[in-house]
Amino acid sequence: MPAIVEVRGEIARIILAGDIDFSTQDNLGSAIAEALSIDPAKEIRVDMTNATFIDSSVIRSLLKLQENARAKGKSISIWNCNEHIREIFVIGGFDQMFVLL
Repeated sequence: MPAIVEVRGEIARIILAGDIDFSTQDNLGSAIAEALSIDPAKEIRVDMTNATFIDSSVIRSLLKLQENARAKGKSISIWNCNEHIREIFVIGGFDQMFVLL
């Protein structure tokens, strides 16, 4: 599974692995919905330690996640991007829209 959710206290982690693109959108969408539905979670961390590739559909999903998280009073941050994925965020100007750690 390219996207799974782990919960620890007030933090829900969406853990991505492998190539995440349009073909994995159903799985990513389910993980996002699950993370948003966890009421005790005040923070959602998207962990890209094991992600090797993302495309524009993932960026779009993350923007929607951010919008929905804010509406529920939750924060979102993106963790552990490799150089290639970080470059995708920078080139598109999305590094200014997300907290990248």
